[in-house]
Amino acid sequence: MKNFHYLVIVFLASILLLSNSAQPGVWNAGGSGSFTLLYPEDTIAYKKIQMKSETIFMQLYKGFATVKGNYYFKNTSTDTLKIKVGYPINNVFKHVEQQGKLNQVNVDGLYKIKGLVNGNEAPIFKGPNAENDNWYVWEIVFPPNKITKFTVFFLVNTNNARITAGYNAANKNAFIYLIETGSLWKSPIEKGDFYTQIMDHISLDNINTSTPTPLFFNKENNILKFSISDYGYNPDPNFVITYSEKIENFNFKEITTKSESYFKAIDTFSEDNMHNTIFKPIEFKSAYEVGGMGNGIIGGIFYLAIYGIPILITVITLIILIFIYKKFIKK
Repeated sequence: MKNFHYLVIVFLASILLLSNSAQPGVWNAGGSGSFTLLYPEDTIAYKKIQMKSETIFMQLYKGFATVKGNYYFKNTSTDTLKIKVGYPINNVFKHVEQQGKLNQVNVDGLYKIKGLVNGNEAPIFKGPNAENDNWYVWEIVFPPNKITKFTVFFLVNTNNARITAGYNAANKNAFIYLIETGSLWKSPIEKGDFYTQIMDHISLDNINTSTPTPLFFNKENNILKFSISDYGYNPDPNFVITYSEKIENFNFKEITTKSESYFKAIDTFSEDNMHNTIFKPIEFKSAYEVGGMGNGIIGGIFYLAIYGIPILITVITLIILIFIYKKFIKK
């Protein structure tokens, strides 16, 4: 009976160990989110500014992505407000959960970021220095009851991602757009349109996604699209896309030296009239899905290690008993 109790304890422990074998999710994915408030003295004005809408354009290449975001803000107060907002050069957003999975987003390599206010390039209020080694900061003036358009361009490294599910893992390119950060502004965000153009002859067969709303595709121009409305009250589900295989010895720094050509390409893409573009529904596998036999194999070995010897002893004992029965007792 004591041995039976031990076996039960080992069995329960093995289940717990297997269920926590590895945290599922997308890790070290390049990505982006909205602007972040940096200075406490601006807090009073912050929730008076509503992000009315956003239109985000993304071009995915093997190893990296280019992003252009158009953000439309409204100062809902009767006073002119001036606040400082920033985008990080490097940052890690830990434990961003979606579909029961975790995402760790490394914003990596936004060294060529630039911003425009109402179409005019905005001077950087403060760039990276000894006191501020991670942020590009702009000081933006928001006139009362008017719309201010802020545009931002940047590159991001997508080549270092790892997708895990139990004991299975894959090294892929991955990009995450952090829609959840829009909840930092005065709610709601009335409309958001997100366009992703697939570049470098990347096959749709290699793409997995997770989106907050249904996804649509324009085959002629390789464009994915989804839209959201009336959101930003709470952190919203993010856009996650995995694609292509990891490129060994990828030189992202060299890509950044050609930033202006990539910004020009995405600018041209963003100026196309998307209202006349035909999009049809499309579905992909989950961005958190990982192929492979790892979980089954490891689980089998684990259970074999626990139960194999007792089973083997039982089988041998039965064979011996049958042999004895046939040779001696049956006579």
